[in-house]
Amino acid sequence: MSIADNGPDDPAAATQTSSWDSVVHQLRQTAQVLAALALIYVVFFVLSPPFRNLDTLFSIMTQASILAVLACGTTVVLISGGLDLSVGSIFAVVGVVVGILLAEYQVPVPIAIVAGLLAGALCGALNGIVQVTTGVPAFIVTLGGLTAYKGIAELMASGRDLSRFPESYQMLGSGYVMPISIMFGAALLTGLFLTKTRLGNHAYAIGGNEEVARLSGVNVARSRIIYYMIGGLLAAVAAILEVSKLNFAQSSRGQSYELFAIAAVVIGGTSLFGGRGGVGKTIIGMLIMQTIIVGLAYLGVGTSVQRIAIGAIIILAVFWDVWRRRSR
Repeated sequence: MSIADNGPDDPAAATQTSSWDSVVHQLRQTAQVLAALALIYVVFFVLSPPFRNLDTLFSIMTQASILAVLACGTTVVLISGGLDLSVGSIFAVVGVVVGILLAEYQVPVPIAIVAGLLAGALCGALNGIVQVTTGVPAFIVTLGGLTAYKGIAELMASGRDLSRFPESYQMLGSGYVMPISIMFGAALLTGLFLTKTRLGNHAYAIGGNEEVARLSGVNVARSRIIYYMIGGLLAAVAAILEVSKLNFAQSSRGQSYELFAIAAVVIGGTSLFGGRGGVGKTIIGMLIMQTIIVGLAYLGVGTSVQRIAIGAIIILAVFWDVWRRRSR
């Protein structure tokens, strides 16, 4: 085979080179985020004696697990060029639904879990349907969903004691093993969906250039509804995990969770403008946030300063994303 056969005039070779360059780019980005996490952990390891205990590492991962699961769904939505501000309220709705079924109706745990998953997926799908049928920007649609779903959760939970659930259900959120396993399981399945399925690949295409994706035969409207549904489904998984861990459900849970999820996604390197990102880096982004929060708490820094630090990191992450896009 001559050198010319592998040159730029060979479409197959060009495609192969482009795919390999994309893989290398993704690996480089993941390594950078991992390096940032390692550096932050080492700093607190030196400054704070509790960080030298292995239990602290597992505690950080456990505390991050709930929001990390929710952030996996947010990653899918953002990659597709969408935005969902309602996942925190969907989280509250699912928690109340599961709490009512278990505490008041004593339904079997698997049925309560399935009902919660369906409730989350339905809320997410409704967001997508409203957005694609009305053409209203996703920011406005999901902002309305944030308020509406919160009201629904409050109406359902009004005056109810949603606590003392079966031990078989409490096991989901207890200890280290189950929460961490669920976090990595959700990340793995979401990652496989994005990278190994046509619908997942379409998320990158739509987020990169919606019009080009449409002209290429992608059903953009149907795909968007599914992406929002996945966001709601993973919000439901996170809610089910937290209700199990706390052994009670409240309509006030989930407040501002959507902001933490978006922050983790952005810190992990997923673009707010769509078309680029991955759930592996989202998990690392959430671990970075949780490590900073725990580390500052161990150093005696108040929650207000912790929030300022996280806010500064989010701004820097978005600035870095914008700078990279402009420098291309």
